[in-house]
Amino acid sequence: MNRLVSTLAASLLFTHPATTQTTEQRIAQYEAALGQAMIHKDLATLSNLVADDWTIQNDGGTTGTKAGFIDDVRSGALVVTSFKLHNIHVRMLGNVAFVQGFDDEESSYKGKPSNGTYNWLDVWVNRNGHWVSVATQLTKVEARQ
Repeated sequence: MNRLVSTLAASLLFTHPATTQTTEQRIAQYEAALGQAMIHKDLATLSNLVADDWTIQNDGGTTGTKAGFIDDVRSGALVVTSFKLHNIHVRMLGNVAFVQGFDDEESSYKGKPSNGTYNWLDVWVNRNGHWVSVATQLTKVEARQ
């Protein structure tokens, strides 16, 4: 029994950090890919990274869906011309990743400028070996006086 416990402990000690770090890096890359896909109107990448049941809530309390998001990018209602991520933190809890971060973007929505810094929380889930974003909370950071 002690040997089994020692073997399991050693296995976790030597394998878990590398796996978690690799997954964290991959999720951070997916976040960057989402930004680039919005800039280039790459609907295939957006569809691949965003789950069909994805929802988003913004600081105005509006809730959106994947279908609405994809349609906004396709139609040009949402235009992103620059997207720079920073202060990204990925926390793994089994098959779920919580990502908190910021982006500085140049964008517009339905013709109105929406440039600025945004703070957000994305929830990713590994579904059958494929990571997808299932929820987003987005808040625009107001400039400090």
